[in-house]
Amino acid sequence: MKLNLVVLFAGVILLGAAIPFDVNYFNYSKPVPYAQWQTITLNDFKGLKKPAMTMAGFSEFAFIKTSREIFFHENSIEVITYFHPSRSYVFNKDIRSPDLLRHEIYHFHIAEYCSRLLRKEIFDSKNIFSRSLITDFENKYIELENELQRKYDEDSEHGYIMMQQKVWEIKMDGLLSSLEQFAEPAIAINKL
Repeated sequence: MKLNLVVLFAGVILLGAAIPFDVNYFNYSKPVPYAQWQTITLNDFKGLKKPAMTMAGFSEFAFIKTSREIFFHENSIEVITYFHPSRSYVFNKDIRSPDLLRHEIYHFHIAEYCSRLLRKEIFDSKNIFSRSLITDFENKYIELENELQRKYDEDSEHGYIMMQQKVWEIKMDGLLSSLEQFAEPAIAINKL
């Protein structure tokens, strides 16, 4: 019984120590909507990485955390893509490379592209939808985003292969431009 309490207490302590590594509550910054993406710098990456963490032995990279939130209003639905500064981090704080930032910003662009696809699908549904159908739409674009994010990192080797990085930049710029009419987060609807 005593050993179980010690193990339980140690587990709670370890869990408490791990929580700040997901969100930096000590240097918290609220999420940044996609509309403000051009204001983001590597100094905004305030998350804490786990000690001795690297990516395949490299410490010259960063990690960006994004999310998508859907807000239901009386006459509109808002789909907003966010960057989370307190959950994003740079592995080596001495590196302030514009190439590194550009690679991470294109992860944000991929997230926004999927949000625009979601907005378009909501718009195209001609107000024949429910909250559960919108959840289905959202899940579809979460899967697509995960696949695109994985492929982007794989093709560009996390931004190290500059030619592939440029290919993805041109591709994403074109895709975002093709959905420019869905750049605004709010979609007007009839009541749900």
